[in-house]
Amino acid sequence: MILVENLSKSFADRLLFSEVNFRINDGEKVGIVGKNGTGKSTLIKIIIGTEEFDEGIVTGFHAEDLGYAEQIPTFVSTTLLDELLSGGEVEEFEVKKILFGLGFTEKELAKNPNEFSGGETAKIALAKSLVAEPRILLLDEPTNHLDIYAIDFLESFVKSYKGTVLAVTHDRHFLQNCVDKIIDLENRRADVYVGNYDKFIKLKTERREYELKAYEKQQEEIAKLEEFVRRNKVRASTAKRARSRQAMLDRMERLEKPPQNETMKLNLTDTSETADRVLTIENLNFKNIINNFNLEIRKSERVGLIGRNGIGKSTLLKLIVGDLKADSGNVKIGNRVKIGYLSQGHEELNDNATPIDELIDEFGITIERARSELARLEIYSDVATKTIASMSGGEKTRVALAKLILTGANFLILDEPTNHLDLPAREAIEAALQDFDGTLLIVTHDRYLLEKATNRVVEFIREDPVTVKSKPQNDTKAESSTKTRPQNKRTAKSTGNQSTEKLEAQILMAEMELKMIENEINNAVDGTKLKELAENHDNKIKEIDELYKRWEELA
Repeated sequence: MILVENLSKSFADRLLFSEVNFRINDGEKVGIVGKNGTGKSTLIKIIIGTEEFDEGIVTGFHAEDLGYAEQIPTFVSTTLLDELLSGGEVEEFEVKKILFGLGFTEKELAKNPNEFSGGETAKIALAKSLVAEPRILLLDEPTNHLDIYAIDFLESFVKSYKGTVLAVTHDRHFLQNCVDKIIDLENRRADVYVGNYDKFIKLKTERREYELKAYEKQQEEIAKLEEFVRRNKVRASTAKRARSRQAMLDRMERLEKPPQNETMKLNLTDTSETADRVLTIENLNFKNIINNFNLEIRKSERVGLIGRNGIGKSTLLKLIVGDLKADSGNVKIGNRVKIGYLSQGHEELNDNATPIDELIDEFGITIERARSELARLEIYSDVATKTIASMSGGEKTRVALAKLILTGANFLILDEPTNHLDLPAREAIEAALQDFDGTLLIVTHDRYLLEKATNRVVEFIREDPVTVKSKPQNDTKAESSTKTRPQNKRTAKSTGNQSTEKLEAQILMAEMELKMIENEINNAVDGTKLKELAENHDNKIKEIDELYKRWEELA
């Protein structure tokens, strides 16, 4: 159990939150949400004991009950496998199951943990916390640095976890599928909602409407009392009654006005006509990353691009926009197509400029217009006048989005547009992309965005030796977005006895069998059995890929 009573925390003269109260029972899965800067990570640090607080009580557990993925972990072993085995009594197959689930390979098990990149180091820290299986597991943005496959594994792990889980996250799909309670930090307070993300949105909307009505009703009552006092306090016959009304006003506990739902306002709907073929990629090759890649995107298509980390998704986008030059092959942009590109690393921004200067230099607009455009994305004067190099990742994304809006592009190419953004900002981007009537190509691990904003998903996979291919998909539901299904059965072709319809049925069955194998792997308790399941998993993936090859030849 975690019991928090009347918790308050300030930094210098800034009150972060006050009189926070909540209780987390054993076995509950709880999400902490809130806009950037509301104190979510600080609250986690207070619970684990690395951050002091001003007032209140945090109790119900011992330090040894807690497990937490360190922000800057230290490693004591010379191999990744030994590092995770060094944590105590844990079976090797359990360690491997978690490492493989998070995307590490057999070869990487022998690599020194200190030689991994920053993102991979964060994954190792996450793996260590999962392996420890503490009574209370604390996670701070656990889906950051994970690809869509590793996120699926983490969700399965959390849902089947027997202990308590407390996670700070902006991942709406994670909140929808994994938590049964949400703590919302807003306006220096914490509101508790029972249910998943959809239930949270519904209950929060209802609460806000109720609080606004109660506030408005009280304001009407205050106005009446004040008017009565003003009119009657100087009259001898009514002065006593006026003093009574004034006493009522003095004793009244004033309600705070509920915060308004102020979110980023994005308008991406003004697009011009383009050629039917917006993008055509033919036999594209680049170093040892991309081999013989082909893809066509037509006008008004909304394509999501998924794949494992490091496979070349961002590289492909840079080849499309011309930031990189292909070794061979063709990238053709259709007539009247105007590209708007948002890179994952924000390379399109000048680190030495301020956001205001960036917009003025790029588009020749006035300083007043630049300030207005930035304010729409919640970049106000104190941030708009500092250098881009000194800004947070979320602030840089907002500046990049402001530039994207001003381009008037009709073909948006977006690389992880919701990275570093809080829930309101993610929802604003999602709404804007849903309203956008141009063409979209988006790389994202945000499964909620993938489901809402795309109508086709291309999976980027690598085969031996280094072959990258794409698969069409018309089912963008998050739970199946890592697999692809053929579409348009009414136009199925046939060759001999092998029709596309028959192959589609075989593919569907094979994918169901793969899901069953994955569930067995997650619940395996025997090393020999785990090895057998891993082999079955590899064979089933090869079977599915072979079925898709045959389907692509016929379709």
